[in-house]
Amino acid sequence: MKELFLKKTLAMAQWMASQIHLRTMRDAFIMLIPFLVLAGMMILVNNVIINPGGILSGFIADATLAAWQEMGNKVVNGTMNILGMLIGIIFSYNLARNRQFANPLMAALVTVSCLFVLMPVLNGFTPEGADAEVIIKGAAPYALLGTSGTFVSLLCGGLATEIFTRICKNKHLQIRLEGNVPPAVIQSFNTLFAVMITVLLFALASCLIVAFFGMELHEIINNMIQAPLLGLATNLPAYILIDIINNFVFSMGINPGGITGAIMEAPIMVATQQNMDAWAAGKEIPNIIVRPFCDLYGRMGGTGMTLCLIIAVFLRSKRQELRSFSRTVIPTTIFNINEPVIFGFPIIFNPILMIPFTFIPSILYVIAYYATALGWVSKIVVYIPWSVPPLISGYLASGGDYRNVILQLILLVLGVLLYMPFLMLYEKMLTMQETAASK
Repeated sequence: MKELFLKKTLAMAQWMASQIHLRTMRDAFIMLIPFLVLAGMMILVNNVIINPGGILSGFIADATLAAWQEMGNKVVNGTMNILGMLIGIIFSYNLARNRQFANPLMAALVTVSCLFVLMPVLNGFTPEGADAEVIIKGAAPYALLGTSGTFVSLLCGGLATEIFTRICKNKHLQIRLEGNVPPAVIQSFNTLFAVMITVLLFALASCLIVAFFGMELHEIINNMIQAPLLGLATNLPAYILIDIINNFVFSMGINPGGITGAIMEAPIMVATQQNMDAWAAGKEIPNIIVRPFCDLYGRMGGTGMTLCLIIAVFLRSKRQELRSFSRTVIPTTIFNINEPVIFGFPIIFNPILMIPFTFIPSILYVIAYYATALGWVSKIVVYIPWSVPPLISGYLASGGDYRNVILQLILLVLGVLLYMPFLMLYEKMLTMQETAASK
């Protein structure tokens, strides 16, 4: 039974890891991490360090600090506020390249064109200092290029690229140029009809959607797909269930990123962007569970809270090989890289250590969730990479709240205490195996 389950799980993981759209989407989000980190740093600097009335206001005039904030605002506009458009471009480019298309850059350009074709012509804007919204023609709001446009960008990037690349393969729709013509000109004319047809199809589809549904595509996607997935990703029971599945699968040696990562990454990143947007605007922070939530509270040391296991070894283990191994892996574990622990301790297929590895993070998530909901700690408002060491990560991701650091410390201690009995049981099993082997 276990072998059958493992075989089916492995087959599913391999399929999802090799499925071209899921793989391309996962890689696209990974490529955007530098932009998110930069945006998070600028929001942190703007709202903590150079915020008028903040820690520097006694040394520098508030007007000067406000002027400095403009640089941070411009950086945020060029990173987080156009993240939806960036994900569409990267997704399209990588998809075309994975399809072995000769000119992936042209596919990405077509995606940008189609993305703006799908934009509403009339958009509402609220002028600075005004309460009422005004409708403006011919202006694209950052909201549709950033957080609210993520799923439309992914849909547009996938469809536009597939349509464009297929039309380009039709030799009857290519213009053949004779003579000594530069290659760039040849490529441009070869894709002329493909560009025209793809963009016109998107324009027609956009008009038909409005005619039949009375709403723009962005609004339909947000109501039918993005909002439900966002609710699932930020719902505590669903989040815990997914995490338990991830950890269990990882304890069998299968990296779960290809199974759930491609599905959950988009909505959890949207939730992260919403928090960053709200914090930058001085509004109420909407979400407790965001992308760094798992790294801060349930993956200190990596998946399964293995830093707690290593600390438990240093505190209680009497076996020299485990202590020696722990000294070897502690430098990488501090930076949340724990494959050496998972495969070297080992945790995979270890019936004793698989239990805490799978379930301890869920216990810690529940504590962290309600500590945040009760206002004992701050919500996460800054995107930080998963490799930032514990305690430092809590301070940065919370926008400089020391209470989040204390919570991380408490969760670390609790994780060590929960790992301890399983470690002791594992050592007893090793001793029994050695005794049996010596007879």
